[in-house]
This record gives sequence, C-alpha cells and structure tokens, in this order.
Amino acid sequence: MANLFRVQVAASSSSGAALVVARALQVSLEAARQLLSESRVLPRNLEESEARRLVASLQQHGVVCEPVAVAGLGGSLCAAHPSLASDSPCEDCRELVCVLCKGPEGQPLCTRCAARRSRRTRAKWLRVSVLLTVLVFIVYWGTSRQNIRERRLTWERPLNVAVVLLARGEVKPEVHEAWREGVGQLEEWLEREAGRYRADLGRPVRFVLAGPQPAAGLELSPLEDSLVARARHAWSLSRALSVVDEAAGLSSQRMDARIYVLLEPASEGGGRFVEGMAEAGGSVGLVRGVLEDTGLALELTAVAHELFHCLGAADAYDEQGHARMPEGLVEPGRQPLYPQPAAEVMVGEVPLGEAQGRLPASLEEVGVGPATAAALRWVL
Repeated sequence: MANLFRVQVAASSSSGAALVVARALQVSLEAARQLLSESRVLPRNLEESEARRLVASLQQHGVVCEPVAVAGLGGSLCAAHPSLASDSPCEDCRELVCVLCKGPEGQPLCTRCAARRSRRTRAKWLRVSVLLTVLVFIVYWGTSRQNIRERRLTWERPLNVAVVLLARGEVKPEVHEAWREGVGQLEEWLEREAGRYRADLGRPVRFVLAGPQPAAGLELSPLEDSLVARARHAWSLSRALSVVDEAAGLSSQRMDARIYVLLEPASEGGGRFVEGMAEAGGSVGLVRGVLEDTGLALELTAVAHELFHCLGAADAYDEQGHARMPEGLVEPGRQPLYPQPAAEVMVGEVPLGEAQGRLPASLEEVGVGPATAAALRWVL
C-alpha cells in the first residue's frame, strides 16, 4: 500500500487559507474555518503529491504547515463528513466520527446521538418550562388569595357572605323562617362583638340567605382518607356546589365567603350534632346542622366559626374539645377565671372549669375573645 500523508497546520484566521482547505478537503467554508481555528493534523488522507500541493497553497497564505506521513493507515470515513477520516469514537454509541462531529461541550458525538441529546435537552427544558409555569401560577394564585384575604380584613366595607341551605329532606316553613331570622341575629351578634374592640366597624358582615336546595348525593367528607380520595372529593364537591350556586341564583353574585349548611334529620337518639369545616383564609365553609331545628344556637355558632376560619382565625380548643388557655377564653383575665360568661366562638363551649364546659343556649352565650379578635384585626 502506498504511503499516505496528512497535513499538519498551525492555527490561522486567513480567509484564503480557509478557502484552500475547503476545496482540498471537500468541506464547507465554515467547516474549513473550524479546522483552522487551532493547530492540528487535517483529517484527510492524501497522496504525497496532493499533500505537498496543499502545503504549498497554504504557505502562500502564511500558514505554517508541513506534510506528515501516515504509512499504512487506511482509516474509515465519517458518515456525516464523507471526505474526512474518522478517528474518534462517539461518546454515546462508539461509532467513529471525525473532528468536526462534536457535542456542545466538545466531546466526539455522531449525528444521531447529537440529535438524540438535543431532543432530550428540548424535552427537559419543556418539562422545566411547564413546571415553572405551574409554579408561577401557584405563586400568583396564592398571592391573589392572600391579597383577597388582606382586603377582607381591612374592614373598609361590610363583607358579603352567603349562607346557603342544603337539605336532605323537607325544610318546614318554620325552620326556614328560623334561619331567616337567625342570619339577622348573627349580623347583630357580629356587630356587638366587633364593637367591643372597634367602635368604627359598625355592622361588619351582611348575610344573604339562599336555598334550601336539595342535597341528594352531596357528601361533605371523602369516603376514604387517602390523598387521591381527598382530591377526587374536593373536585366533585366543587362541581356540586357550583350547581347549587347556579340553582340558588348566587353564581353571578360577588361574595366574600359562602357558608353551605347541610341540614340532615336528627340522629336516632334524638341528639343534636353540629359540625363544620373551612379552609383558613379561604372563601368556602361547610356546616352540618339538624333539619328540624328552629333554635339554631349551635348552627349559627358554627356558621360564625367557619366564617372566621375563612378570615384566618384558628381553632382554640384542645383534643378533648375544651378551651385552650388563654386563646380559648372570651375573658382570659377574668377573676375568678371560671366560670366564663360565654363560649369563645372558635371553641363553641362555655368553660365552667378547667377541662369542663357546656354548650351555649343562644348567641348571647357566645363571644369573641382577644386572640380571635386579633386574628380578625379587630384589635388595632
């Protein structure tokens, strides 16, 4: 086999030299400039006469160069640049490639593997972009909710709150009338309690009574305690309450909060069972009440309790349901401390002694303690 030669060149920025290399090696002018950007042996096997002609042409353009014998080197050609010898294995698949086949960090990389890496990079950045978009949305959503809560707590105007009755059964006229009067009493109670802390608040909340709407198939609590079950329940409950709002004529009304009261028949033993739940700083509260009840002391207390949750107040009772000290007391500085004159609204029990209490008989026996008033920003 005849001896083959390659040409060793020093780095050069000469446009004429790049044109000579492009013609001799049958590559693009840009590829030739890349080959001349640093000192190297040009990746093309040439016969001796061809190598010497190339050296002479390059020297005319001031390039320091010389032919280098590579006896017995047949070599393979690069798939992407067929006129150039392939000397390095691709970093991913080990296929031989030429010096022009490089990844973004200068590593040997064939065309297929470079394209595969590019797709992975694009997919990665797409995922990152989606995650960043979701993050921005969550931050915006959280900030918006926080701003809404902050505006509500300025008390520059009375808050508009809907009390929506949902019923499992027939709501008798006297029960509906009791609720109509009850939300009026609750407005007066809020005015009284707010006035104990700030005389400028007037009547801080205006209630709108809606319903009753049928509650067939509506579940306020998830059937299971798993994360998936809770997420599904939250989604289905949100859709169901949207239908309720539409039927009650509330969908087009702007409300600062909505308290949904599910009225159910009394338990078999005849006991009254009232409970509720609401998200701190949110706009929706849920209350379970008794279908036949006309007294409504517990139900109205629960409505106020869940509304205050929506406004940022926290529960003030312990694991046994008794008032915590001092936040669970209407008058924490009272002497003697017990019995307290009223139930703190975020507890719902009139404290008679340490870990002792009774249910309030009416709203007259329910009050707002200093800790809850501070959370509501009734304390300046």
